[in-house]
Amino acid sequence: MSYRTLEQELAEAGLAVSYTVGDSMEPLLHDRRSTVAVSAPARALVRGDVALYRRPTGECVLHRVVRVGRDVYYIRGDNRIYTEKVPAGWVIGVLLGYYPDEGDSFVSCGSPEDLAYRRTLPLRYARLWLRAFPGRAKRLLGRMLHR
Repeated sequence: MSYRTLEQELAEAGLAVSYTVGDSMEPLLHDRRSTVAVSAPARALVRGDVALYRRPTGECVLHRVVRVGRDVYYIRGDNRIYTEKVPAGWVIGVLLGYYPDEGDSFVSCGSPEDLAYRRTLPLRYARLWLRAFPGRAKRLLGRMLHR
C-alpha cells in the first residue's frame, strides 16, 4: 500500500482531508478528534486564514495568519502566544472547513459559526498572554538577579 503526501494529494486532487494532531488550534480543532479539509491556495492568504505549511524539518503545521508581510506570513496557533514568521513558499494549503469532533457537522471557513469563533480570538490571545505572564516575569527577574 502506498501513501501520498499532502502536497501530492493537493497537486493531484486539489483537496486533502486529514485529522489533526496537537492542541495548538484548540478550542477550534481537537487533538486526533477533528477532521480538516484543506485546498491548495488559489490566492495570497489574508489575515484570519488558516494556513497549512511544512517546516524545513518536515513537520506539517496548521495555524492562523495573524499578519501578512512581504512574501512572509506571521502565523500563530489559536492556543499559542508566540508568532512564527513563515515564508510564503512554505505554505502548501489553506483550510476550507472542518469537523470539530467526530460526528459533528461540517463547518465552512467564513460561515457564521466560523466568523463568531474568530471574533473571540483577541480575548483568547489576551487570556493566554496574561496566564503566561507570571512565569515570564519570574524568569526575567531570575536572569536579571543572576547577572
